[in-house]
Amino acid sequence: MILCETCGTRHLPGTLFCKECGQFLLDDASQDDPDIQPRQQTIHYLIPGSRRQGTLDSTQPIWIGRADPDEQYWPQLDLTDDGGVEMGVSRRHALIRKEDRGLVLVDQFSVNGTWIDQEQLVPDQAYPLSPATQVRFGRLPVQLFLE
Repeated sequence: MILCETCGTRHLPGTLFCKECGQFLLDDASQDDPDIQPRQQTIHYLIPGSRRQGTLDSTQPIWIGRADPDEQYWPQLDLTDDGGVEMGVSRRHALIRKEDRGLVLVDQFSVNGTWIDQEQLVPDQAYPLSPATQVRFGRLPVQLFLE
């Protein structure tokens, strides 16, 4: 997490400005955050609305969104059958990829946004995933667990 040096408010890594005081934030602190677990290999997910759960292998980038058979596109985490259309999930909504500091989530300029713990992600910015993360794709909540 990034701590605002002016007012002390905590923000997700990748946040540019403090939501409380407007101060520009530096992202260097995220490298030392003990909540960030490097080199995670397995992601377990739970979709509370449909009670669907599964496991994803993070050795390759994981696309999250909705299938598009006309374009021959099937994301690794396909939220179509979980109410993805009704809940505002874009076809290419977000991406989980491995970086030196661990697994990160990147919003792919989705129409209805991506949130981690009630904070909206800035598109095309990498946000570290903690061992247990509540994510929202549009209005669809998904719980991610890293192992």
